[in-house]
Amino acid sequence: MATDLSRNARTSLDREYAYMAYGMIGGAVPGIVVGLVVAAFVGHAAMWLSVFGGVGIVLGLVTGLLLHRRHRAAGELDDPQGSPAARE
Repeated sequence: MATDLSRNARTSLDREYAYMAYGMIGGAVPGIVVGLVVAAFVGHAAMWLSVFGGVGIVLGLVTGLLLHRRHRAAGELDDPQGSPAARE
């Protein structure tokens, strides 16, 4: 059975994972930057990078989940057929 893994995300679960991944990356980058700025003044770079990077990842993950749920709920309201299974 050949599967084409290069296609865009089709199911709701695939889209949810994509939102989570984008959120984690989007949260990690500012977290690392803040960690570098704090480490420049306080020291202990590895500690501050891991603390602020981890906090950024968690915040990005939660934000990605919330955005996916909001987007999915808005799509279900606009769906004339009424069933989420009809779209998938």
